[in-house]
This record gives sequence, structure tokens and C-alpha cells, in this order.
Amino acid sequence: MYFRILFLLAGVMTACSGGLHTVTLADAKSDAVDLIVRNIALTSFPDREVKVAPLKDSLQCARQLLQQAIDSCSLSGGGKVIVEDGYYRLNGPLHLKSDVNLCLQKNAYLQFSGNPSDFLPVVLTRWEGTELYGHSPMIYAYHANNIAITGQGIIDAQGGLVFAGWGRRETPDCDRLREMGDKLVPVQERIFGEGTILRPSCIQPYGCSCVLIEGVTVKDSPFWTIHPVYCDNVIVRGVTINSHFPNNDGCDPESTTNVLIEDCIFETGDDAVAIKAGRDTDGRWIGRASKNIVIRNCVFHSECNGLCIGSEMSGGVENVYMDNITIGTVKNALYFKSNKDRGGYIRNVVVDSIRIERAKGAILRFETNYFGFRGGNHQAKYEHFCISNVDAGIADRYAIFMDGNKEKKIDDILIRNFTVQRAGHPYYLMNTDKVIFENSFVNGESVPRTPEQSAEKVTLDVY
Repeated sequence: MYFRILFLLAGVMTACSGGLHTVTLADAKSDAVDLIVRNIALTSFPDREVKVAPLKDSLQCARQLLQQAIDSCSLSGGGKVIVEDGYYRLNGPLHLKSDVNLCLQKNAYLQFSGNPSDFLPVVLTRWEGTELYGHSPMIYAYHANNIAITGQGIIDAQGGLVFAGWGRRETPDCDRLREMGDKLVPVQERIFGEGTILRPSCIQPYGCSCVLIEGVTVKDSPFWTIHPVYCDNVIVRGVTINSHFPNNDGCDPESTTNVLIEDCIFETGDDAVAIKAGRDTDGRWIGRASKNIVIRNCVFHSECNGLCIGSEMSGGVENVYMDNITIGTVKNALYFKSNKDRGGYIRNVVVDSIRIERAKGAILRFETNYFGFRGGNHQAKYEHFCISNVDAGIADRYAIFMDGNKEKKIDDILIRNFTVQRAGHPYYLMNTDKVIFENSFVNGESVPRTPEQSAEKVTLDVY
């Protein structure tokens, strides 16, 4: 499958670059997307139901009730755990098990305690791209197969009670973890439990295969909201995320393959969708890429950035399709970010049919000097992008911002049918190669087919 996808991507890039027109851009893109989606293995559950009703005393903890239902359903061969309408107070995490579909009825409301000590003992996880044993996500699955969270209910993480405030105080623990990752300290020695301050994700399948998250609403995550790590065959569909604390990314597939994110609404305090693949030495050593990812038919109302790859992308990201996305007012709309600590690559990216209201930084941004650089010498490689049919309103600073490095230039980028009604500056290009614009306009003026490189280095401090 992978080699056929590469072949189809090559067709897309050939069509983009104006080479051999044996296949149109639309056909090549459609074929590659269809192949990725068609080859995602789907969840399938036995016709068995375990029903859970709310406790008569809503102040009692329902965690044991729900966890026992999940465990017994899995041990019996799998099926659907139906969480009936009502309020469920949870003073700790739920651990999803193989062959279980946790189905929340329309008026089912899972409310986690928000108390950090309730999310111990520690579990194996990744924090901003570095492995550790840390606080458990609210819903966690470890090496499970064929799992789902579905229905129309609400998952309320209550991240604002305590966890969100940790973001202002976690620098010492963050720096300690970074150092452990740089020195490749064995992960079993990276214990960040009681007394440490690193926020957990809300929903995290870790090392899982065949994952479906569909229909639910997720509120107030402590950190990244939906965070599949080392997974394969993942579908996130029809999900609404309403979470506005710092670092409240909507969906962050990390070192994860064969992913479909579609028909979702992201109202987030940070990036709507950010594709990750590990950070710095730890991420390069593990070397697991994120690839074969389709993001389509979504609405992004994020307070930070829109469609992102990075900055934790040291294992590499490739074969990404983003199509039919509406973006509101953000810092940067289409954003590819790394720095010289990262290494890795971003390649074979096709973006099409994007509508953007406003970007405070840039509509399209390639950033190889992302903040937080700590003195490494591992430049990421960006190559083979095709970005088409982008219709944007306002860019406060730049319509297009491409800041490359001499070691590995930003290479082989085609931008066509790209329009920005009003921008402070039309474009900035530094250390790029083979960047071509077709039918692209900023401030009512045509962008040159091959714009000149900037004579002076510019920084854009809107992250």
C-alpha cells in the first residue's frame, strides 16, 4: 500500500510542478486520498451490549462502575458499552480495552474530577514528543486493538480546575524531561508522578490499532485533547472540541499512520490539528514517522494556529492531505514548523480548498527557526508541497512567509490559485528552492511565478 501511495503522490507533485500531465492534479489527489481512506482498517464489534446507568446519588464516583463494564465487555470477547443518559462523576481515568466501543448516549455526561492525584499511578506516554511515565490521560488505552469512543455524549475533563494552571509552573519539569530525552535516559527512569507538574492529554490511545472516535463532544482538556501515539488505523469523525486553555490542541496524531480526521469542529485554545512525530534526540532515536493522513471537511475556530505540522516532528511527517477546511481568525493558518534541534522531515503534503478569515501572522508559513531552539544542529527538510485553492481575507503581517536555512532549503513548493485580499506584506522567501506560484494574488496584485529571495533576514514573532 505504502509504495502505491508514494506513486500517486508523485503524480500529484508532477501535476503540481507542471511536468508530465499524464494525470490531472484533481485526479491524482483524489486517487491518493481514496487509497489511504480505503486502506484504513475499520473497527468491528460483536453484537453484545453492556448497559451502564447513572448512580442514584450523582455525587458518588462512577469510575469503578464504568471501568468494570469496560473490562468485563473486553474479557467476554468485546462489544458495546452503552453509557445511558445521565451524569457520571469520575475521580480518575478510564482505561479502554480491546474490542470495546464506549458509546455515550446523547445526554450522557462524563465529568472527570480535574484533581491531578486522581490520575496516578503513572502511565507510559509522550509529553510534547518525549517519552516518559506521567499522569494518565482522562481516557487512555495501552496497546489495545479495535477500540472506539462513539455517541453524542459529552466528555468534560475539567482541565481548568488545576491542570491548566500548571502551564505557568511546569518549566523545571519540562527542562528535566528535555534533558533526559537529549541524553536518552532509559524511559523507565523518566518518572513524573506525584509532585511533578506536566499536564496530561485528555484522550490518548497509545500503541493501538483500529481506533474510532466519533460524534462525541470534548470539553476543557488539560493539554492536547485527542492524542493518538504510535497508533495505526485511526478515524476521528464528527467530533466537537470545545477547549480553550493553553496548549489545548484539538487533535495531534503523533508517530501515527493511516489517519482520517473529518467532519469535525475544533474550538480550541491552541492549534486545531497538529501532526507530530517526536521531539529532538528522543524523537530521532525512536524514528517513527506520522504518515498517510487525511484531514477534510472540518471547521477550525482555534485561538492559536489552524492546520499545523510540527514542531515536534523529528521522526518525520509525510503523505498528508488537507482538504475543504474553513478557518476563522488564527495566528497562522497553514503552518509547518521546526527548528535546528528537530531534524526529521516534512514532505509530500497536498493542501486544497481552504477558506480563511484572518491570520495575525501569516496565511501560509514555513518556519524552520521555531522558538525554543536550544543549540542543536539538526535541520529539518521540507520538500514536495502542493497548496492550491486558498481563499483568505486578511493577513496582518504576511500572506506568505517562508524562512528556510542554508543547510536544507525549503524545496519544491507549488502554490496555485492562492488569494489573500489584504496583507501587510505579500511574501517573504529566504533560503528556498523551486518555489512556484501560479494564479496567486495578494492585495489585488499577482505574485510573481518565481519571487526573488529576500535580501535581509526577517523574523515573524507570531507563534
